[in-house]
Amino acid sequence: MAFLDENEVTRRAESLLKHGFPRAAIDVLEVALREEPEAGALWRQRAVLLQREGRPYEAFDNVQRAMMLVPLGHEAMLVLADGYARGGRRVSAADIYSELATDESFPGELWEPLYAGLCTVKRWQAALGFCRRMARERSDDDRVYFAMAHGLGRLGRPPELSLNMIRRAIDLNPCEPRYRVSLAVQLLRMGRADDAYRAIVEISIEALATLSCRCCLHKALQLCIDRGDCLRAATIASQLAVTAAAHAAKQSQGEDL
Repeated sequence: MAFLDENEVTRRAESLLKHGFPRAAIDVLEVALREEPEAGALWRQRAVLLQREGRPYEAFDNVQRAMMLVPLGHEAMLVLADGYARGGRRVSAADIYSELATDESFPGELWEPLYAGLCTVKRWQAALGFCRRMARERSDDDRVYFAMAHGLGRLGRPPELSLNMIRRAIDLNPCEPRYRVSLAVQLLRMGRADDAYRAIVEISIEALATLSCRCCLHKALQLCIDRGDCLRAATIASQLAVTAAAHAAKQSQGEDL
């Protein structure tokens, strides 16, 4: 290749991504970068795609190459911060996340990874403030209110505040079982066991088998045992075993890296 047209490569990768072929898009970028290793925009794009595909260590390597050549942009900055956090450089990660959280131009569609990053580095106040801003911009996004409930709980705010946020999330998306089990857990903390059990009963057996929060599952299991609800207790116990095995496998993979 005598001359690499970066724009053409970018368009080709974006077309593959749009049609549901993210791995092919990553491969197209890799081939182009072998021809032109100084193409910073392609390193940046590949880093973002790798991160989306759940390949964070490769993504971090790519984004470090990109940052030496071009400005990163919001999503690539998230990749960089995540890499710092995974590598133990939590202060550097926190600085990036905090800066992005106060950036008025930060795109709303990327709010979830930024919120997750702020939680990873335990910047709870910044996380809550960011969620409040997102709630103004994305008032119909149930996930924002659920995240706000989480942030309020972490900051030790009155449980009624978290309860209100969870109920708002349920109003917007009544079919999400995570919200109802979180409602039950919050009600338990407030000493309202009867209301908590009613919240659990509103979750179908099939939906209970999709939950992954081990803390919530443990509390829901005990609640169902106390109520003599053998069917739900058995379902939750089975799901607890699945999540425990998945957690152990993830921990093992982390140790091997």
